[in-house]
Amino acid sequence: MKKTIIYMSMLAMMLIGMTACESEKVYYEGPNYVQFSDSLLDMPVTTNEGRLFDIYVATTQSSETDRYYAVDVDLKRTNAIEGYHFDIVSRNVLIKAGERTGKVTLKGYYDHIQPTDSIAVTLQLLGAENEQFAIYNNWVNVRLHKCMPFNIDDYVGDMRMTCTFPFSTSQVTSFLIETEKKNDSTLIVKAPFDETHDLTLKFHTAKDNPFDTTIDLVEQIAFTDSYYGEVAMSTIDGVDSYYLPADRAFVLILNVFIPKLGAFGNYYYIFEWVTPEQAEAEKNGISNPY
Repeated sequence: MKKTIIYMSMLAMMLIGMTACESEKVYYEGPNYVQFSDSLLDMPVTTNEGRLFDIYVATTQSSETDRYYAVDVDLKRTNAIEGYHFDIVSRNVLIKAGERTGKVTLKGYYDHIQPTDSIAVTLQLLGAENEQFAIYNNWVNVRLHKCMPFNIDDYVGDMRMTCTFPFSTSQVTSFLIETEKKNDSTLIVKAPFDETHDLTLKFHTAKDNPFDTTIDLVEQIAFTDSYYGEVAMSTIDGVDSYYLPADRAFVLILNVFIPKLGAFGNYYYIFEWVTPEQAEAEKNGISNPY
């Protein structure tokens, strides 16, 4: 995952004299160090064959001349296969005169990576042996992740829903529900808790960030209880509900509450797509829990 470049992650241990007044600027005047901007990165590999992944190299000082470094694969720390899982677009790193960053670029091969693979490449920085800060590594570990494209149709039709609340507080309940497409990013779950209330879900389609597989469910009435009346649900800030493209499934972690009164708590709801044949068999043998 492409992270924000942090030029001076190592400078906290090197800077002194930080007691200047607010109007003064303090500049680093120590020796020059060159390192990767991070030691661990996550690289998305998508169906977009032209998608590249940049890894940045940062220095503490600019220079009046161009500086050149190189990278190589550290085979002892690498299980991804160069030329099969990934390629290095260029092994040379250029930091231009007056600048403090350069980059090396990787390309991943979507068809050669499985969703369950745990593979990584470690790159070692060459040519900066005399410019490295002793407590920092001269390598970066890049984990490759296959990010499957989102398709709302993968979640349309019959799904198996697994949960506890509100059907049981002690046992897991599993049954079939139906879903329908509202648009390319919105799914309607048909009456999962009672016969009158649907749930509307908004999927993040991961166009800008391939790692964003979250789901939003804005506050809405989910069912009517004979004692409490209308009960609402919503996704939780800071706790992701998410979908799993490889499994055609999604997980909702929902806050269940009575509007303007109080909450029952937070509950998990798991939805798994099933084939029409599986759905037909279950419909003939399992009754709906309404």
